[in-house]
Amino acid sequence: MGRKSFIKGAAVLAGAGLFAKFLGAVFRIPLTYLIGSEGMGLYQMAYPIYSFLLVTSSAGLPVAISKMVSEKIALDDYAGAHRVFRISLLLLAGIGTLTSVLLFSFSGAVARAVGNPNAVYSILAIAPGLFFVSVISSFRGYFQGMQYMNPTAISQVIEQMGKLILGLRLASYWVKRGVEFGAAGAMLGVTLSEVMALALLLGIYRRKKTEIRDNIKKNRFGRYRESTRSIMTRMMNIAVPVTIGASFMPLVALADEIIVVNRLVDVINYDTGLKYTVEEATRLYGLLTAYASPLINFPTIITIALAMSVVPSISESYVLKDWKAISYKAETAMRLTLLIGLPAAVGMSAMARPVIQLLYASLDAGEIAKAGNILSVLSIGIVFLTGIQTLTGILQGINRIVIPVRNLLIGALAKIGVSYILIGIPGLNVLGAAVGTVVCYLTASLLDFAAMVKHIGISQKFAVQASKFAFASGFMGAVVIIMFKPLMTAVGGIPATILAIFIGIIIYALALIVMGAVDAKDLRILFRNSKLADRIASIRLRNG
Repeated sequence: MGRKSFIKGAAVLAGAGLFAKFLGAVFRIPLTYLIGSEGMGLYQMAYPIYSFLLVTSSAGLPVAISKMVSEKIALDDYAGAHRVFRISLLLLAGIGTLTSVLLFSFSGAVARAVGNPNAVYSILAIAPGLFFVSVISSFRGYFQGMQYMNPTAISQVIEQMGKLILGLRLASYWVKRGVEFGAAGAMLGVTLSEVMALALLLGIYRRKKTEIRDNIKKNRFGRYRESTRSIMTRMMNIAVPVTIGASFMPLVALADEIIVVNRLVDVINYDTGLKYTVEEATRLYGLLTAYASPLINFPTIITIALAMSVVPSISESYVLKDWKAISYKAETAMRLTLLIGLPAAVGMSAMARPVIQLLYASLDAGEIAKAGNILSVLSIGIVFLTGIQTLTGILQGINRIVIPVRNLLIGALAKIGVSYILIGIPGLNVLGAAVGTVVCYLTASLLDFAAMVKHIGISQKFAVQASKFAFASGFMGAVVIIMFKPLMTAVGGIPATILAIFIGIIIYALALIVMGAVDAKDLRILFRNSKLADRIASIRLRNG
């Protein structure tokens, strides 16, 4: 099995993730027209339940599988790697069957619990999908452990395309019987898209089966076999902390759901001189969670892909005790994270209000201003959120599984305390929740970084490059802020926003090149053209 660098693997996953995200956005727009707000409400009642039950199979176990497979392959134990896959496949199939049966059996009770019995049809339609996604996770973990990222990337795109085509088709056909059936049709499209993705992965596996068998025959461990119990124990030791960590972010969102509205109704609204009503508090909560918060997750598509790729790569070096390679991979991953996270944080914070106006034109001027202020604060957290994801992958790769979970818990507790206090300050109100989220990410990322320095170390070169990335991002932000008003006057709102974003990207890239913050090696990764990379690299200022 050919082994790609983790950077190329991350690029493949990131590209697929961005395209899949685009298809997901495209899916929701026509679906809203097909089934209306009530139908979307029924769809949304079923989907979070499905997502919550998926945490078990899609968070911890694929990480455990990819890590264990990469460790076996590093020692040329291909038979052991395949044995990990087969055991994980049985385990995940069992988990998927159990969760599917439970959701199917209690669909009526769940529908009543969420407040609308008509949601039962959507829940029934999505229940079988839990089995298929669980099995898919096993194949993805196996391929990622071999540092073969194409199957994961392609299957993600197939999932979204299947959901788009089949979901819309079934929704349009079934909505004639009622919006509850239209929502169920969209959900059934999701289930069928998982079947398509699994079929693709099975086909790739069958095509690679001969190569896998040949590698197993060359296994230098001969008849050595780790026991099933040992494999499952190690798998659970890795998967359980990762799964718990993945559960913290939904819990943080739940904390906002509980705190924000209840806290705001005790706060004075400066506009009216009275306390916020429940309706006003709910609208502010909507601006925070439905308009501002989703935007800060877009840059994380790339760093999530980077984290998925770096775990098996560092695990391979860790089992060989190659600390030089571990240090190089960790620093490279962090450099790429800062290269993306810093400008995304500064740029989105600087352009928060125009971005809100561009994307949510239906909001009135007051709502745009409030949502823009929220996004401007939240955006600062992007650099820390992206850092958490990459640092978590690095620490998982060196068997420090519990550390990022503990740090995220500390960050979550800090967020709850800060949010509760700051929301109660009239001048801040809902901005206090945004500050609390930034504090959560800041706390967890700094603790993770300290752990990485302790266990792996960091070079002076990394610190210098990080400072250059920060300067280039700050310079870009300043230029964009200065140029936006003249652009508004010259071409108007939407064109000015788009132009300002493109100008910001160009300014950032030029600043990096001039300062020598990226070298020819980095540029070769980006452009895949050594001559072009060397030519661009020669532009930078030289010392002395």
